[in-house]
Amino acid sequence: MIPPDDLAAVERGCQWEHHEPGSWLFERGQETSHVYFVIEGTVRVLNYSSSGRVVRFASVGPGGLLGELSAMDGLPRSATVVADLPSFLAKYPAEDFRNLVGAVPEFASALIRRMAEVIRGCDEQIMNLAELTASQRVCLQLLRLAEPDPVTVARVLGRLTEQGLIHRKGRSLYIRDRQKLENMAVREAAET
Repeated sequence: MIPPDDLAAVERGCQWEHHEPGSWLFERGQETSHVYFVIEGTVRVLNYSSSGRVVRFASVGPGGLLGELSAMDGLPRSATVVADLPSFLAKYPAEDFRNLVGAVPEFASALIRRMAEVIRGCDEQIMNLAELTASQRVCLQLLRLAEPDPVTVARVLGRLTEQGLIHRKGRSLYIRDRQKLENMAVREAAET
């Protein structure tokens, strides 16, 4: 896909990183823009559903690419990426990545095909959701909000209160540190 001379230049421009399972490469909203090429191992791409539940988007293994959206548009990260297995990755600067896309037509074509595949998958998911009736959407939301085991909920709320992440006043719950609570949710999802 990339001519040998260009590939050698990419390799020289990379920082090489080892990540143990559970370590974060980057998180949603972070303002970094480098890309990662997965050489060995597997990483998980995580995000949040509208109800705040952590959703696993995909697993990316050897030969995979991460972070190309932020590298191309300069916007913050759209997902969180966590190592699933011991992983070896090549971290490549965004500016060099954009130059590679502009200079190597074969690479640009492969990147466009990959992005088109992602868009088609998202379109299919949107259509599946759009085809649900209002009744089906309400039922699914109720299932998402179904009351879990009260003992488990009490135990978790107690732990979050002790950690200072939430505060209970009367029948109301207040989140004291939303970012820490989100980080905890993503970390626990990465460990499952």
